[in-house]
Amino acid sequence: MEPKRFFVSKETTLAVGILALVTGDEFTHAVKVSRYKVGYKLILSNGDGMDYFCTVTSIDKDSFTCRVDEAKKNENELSKKMILYLCGIERSDLAVQKATEVGASEIRLMISRFTNAKNQNVDRLRKVALEAAKQCGRAVVPEIYAPIPYEEAMRDAASRADQTIFCYECATGDHVKDVINAEANAYALVIGSEGGFSPEEVAFAESLGAKVVTLGRRILRAETACIAGLVLIADEVERYENSGH
Repeated sequence: MEPKRFFVSKETTLAVGILALVTGDEFTHAVKVSRYKVGYKLILSNGDGMDYFCTVTSIDKDSFTCRVDEAKKNENELSKKMILYLCGIERSDLAVQKATEVGASEIRLMISRFTNAKNQNVDRLRKVALEAAKQCGRAVVPEIYAPIPYEEAMRDAASRADQTIFCYECATGDHVKDVINAEANAYALVIGSEGGFSPEEVAFAESLGAKVVTLGRRILRAETACIAGLVLIADEVERYENSGH
């Protein structure tokens, strides 16, 4: 049976030869749902970018223990951070799911002038990200952050990322490939709500150094724009790395 992936907290120490304890929802998923038994193989991840190949050694009422047999760097993680700044939308769960699959390291929600879905179930979105990370074989589950005001989010993006790429439905000039700095170590991608951004919000982002881009002539739904923007950034970064730089 192909080993399944399970996540433990970042505070859990994982290294070859040690015994790791798995509890909570991941215990339920492994033992109650997937019917794992002693001797079964699995992969543990604690968010450090490594895959820890383990063998179940004992199972108790509400936990199980496994031995770490091997550790390998996960091949599916991007070498650069991609932080998604997303206005609250009705289909945030789909956006979070797909952003996780593409490789986002963090998803930070925000409230802009035209945001309609101001209330977001962050706990549910975290569960969506966890399941998506398992499905696509990632070793990192993106952190999901509760919504903050737009201007605070834009200042946050400028402080956390080397480059902010701002997707604007009314832009007609630059595309991602035209502006991206492939040598940056972290990128912030900004996606609006169904109502888009106001000209004043765009100007504010530009005043903080954001690069305003178009994703094409068609108006995309917000969840589609998340996927398109992240894919374009990841593709440019990997293209740059594969060229030998």
